[in-house]
Amino acid sequence: MKTLYLVLTVLFILTASIVFGAEPVKIGFMSVLSGPLAPIGKSEENAAVMAVEEFGPVLGQKVQLFPKDHQYNPGLANERAKELYEKDKVDMIVAVSNSAAALAVSDQAARHKKIFISTSAGTTDLIAKNRYTFKYNYNDYMLATTVGRWGARNLGKRWYTITSDYAWGHDLLKYFTAALKEEGGIHLGNDMVPVGTSDYSPYILKATKAEPDVLVLLNVGKDTANSTKAAVEYGLKKKVKIVHALLFELDIKSAGIETFQDDYVAASWNWQVNNPGAREFSERYYKKHGDRPTFMAAAVYSAVWQYLSVVKKLGTKDTEKVIKGLEGHKFVDMFANPGYIRPEDHLQVAPAFLLRVKKPSEVKEKEDFFEVVGTLPPEKAHPPVGFFGRTLK
Repeated sequence: MKTLYLVLTVLFILTASIVFGAEPVKIGFMSVLSGPLAPIGKSEENAAVMAVEEFGPVLGQKVQLFPKDHQYNPGLANERAKELYEKDKVDMIVAVSNSAAALAVSDQAARHKKIFISTSAGTTDLIAKNRYTFKYNYNDYMLATTVGRWGARNLGKRWYTITSDYAWGHDLLKYFTAALKEEGGIHLGNDMVPVGTSDYSPYILKATKAEPDVLVLLNVGKDTANSTKAAVEYGLKKKVKIVHALLFELDIKSAGIETFQDDYVAASWNWQVNNPGAREFSERYYKKHGDRPTFMAAAVYSAVWQYLSVVKKLGTKDTEKVIKGLEGHKFVDMFANPGYIRPEDHLQVAPAFLLRVKKPSEVKEKEDFFEVVGTLPPEKAHPPVGFFGRTLK
């Protein structure tokens, strides 16, 4: 009897040591948390914290979050990723704005054989880049294709483009013109403009002479604000529809909703989309932080939640097993209805949306900037499997 008691005691101690000695799930979060773009990064961090807190314990322990600021610097992002994987021993990294920064983190993920879920960079080079990288949220193909397809059907057939003259702008222009052509639209012309241009008047005047139905501005940030202000100043906005590649709430707050009223933009999400739990998530975020969540924040929340749900379902945080669990993962949440992670290239796909910026008189509550006016199904909005000629390794 004493022997049996001793054996049971030893087994209990061993089991307890395994359970209580297990490492908690560790998530690295990286974005721009300082400088003029910090509000975007902070909104993402807020969402990551909410996801961890609201999901609760995983594998019997509280999930740990490790935030890092990469200051929008690819070199610093590379170093921060090494710190997270090697020093902090995180199981995955999420977010990482700036395409060059995200590509650097992707390389570190492959080197350390740990997961990276990119929610905050648009480059299509992250699609099928390596088996440890998952491309979540928007991508440049989706933005440009959604604008081209939906816009050609609903806004007009004659289009003129003004494009930021660097890799991101060139990619957007390529995908946009292909989509526009497929829908029977006419591309009247394009101007490549250096990043950081303050005076857009020559380009707006040239676009005016082309007499387009729609002007599409393939730029972001200050270039978006400067080009749109010029279109207002020279009266082009009264004659044509204006479509943006990216338009953040931060841009609208900075330049004023009057500048962007009745403009259009493609998006992966907005807090007013008809997804289960989207409004509720927005309300919880609003009560905590005083603002509505951006689409970037919503993507981080969803990515963290879906990662943790796979870990919980599998009962392990083993990287290889979790990768298998994420491949082909289907879900419906506040961000995607439905959502799916393609096993062939690790691209998360979902319907895409066209948003219209409201007039000031239409705004009924705080952050009520957009109206959802169109939807494009995943198979139309996202690049098909094998589109870029890469396979997972």
